[in-house]
Amino acid sequence: MVTTLKLSDIISKWRDALQASTSIQTYCTTNFSQTPKIYVGINGKSAPADTDCPLIILYPGSKSEGLELAEYTYKLTVAWIIIKDATTTTDNITEYTGVSECDELGQLIYQELAELSADNPISEVHYNIEPVAYYPRFPGRMDITLKIKPVNGYSIDY
Repeated sequence: MVTTLKLSDIISKWRDALQASTSIQTYCTTNFSQTPKIYVGINGKSAPADTDCPLIILYPGSKSEGLELAEYTYKLTVAWIIIKDATTTTDNITEYTGVSECDELGQLIYQELAELSADNPISEVHYNIEPVAYYPRFPGRMDITLKIKPVNGYSIDY
């Protein structure tokens, strides 16, 4: 039996966890007056409308598996977008509130995914927010790597 894990199985588990997350649902309802829309993949030619935000997008990525590997690697991406056209100014400091709110949602997503598998936790995250180019859209993105040590003849428990 070949030991393997489908990227779509990881994405499905993540999708369900994010949908069930009370902290994410509450945060979005409190700050954006609606729960987030969750997409598995996205139509790049027809981006979601501003009214669809906040949104979370799950992208299947790539994997490295095989009998000669002591450790399997799975790379997937999670993106999110909020709309926030607000600033606060105190003395000579102006803050775009979308920066911190986008980061807060990203942290909630990360924490939710990080707690899914104690046996195979997230190994690496590359996390960024783009607070300039798409204003008043504040997009964030995480490139996530899972590293799993397989046991020949057994299915991977994730």
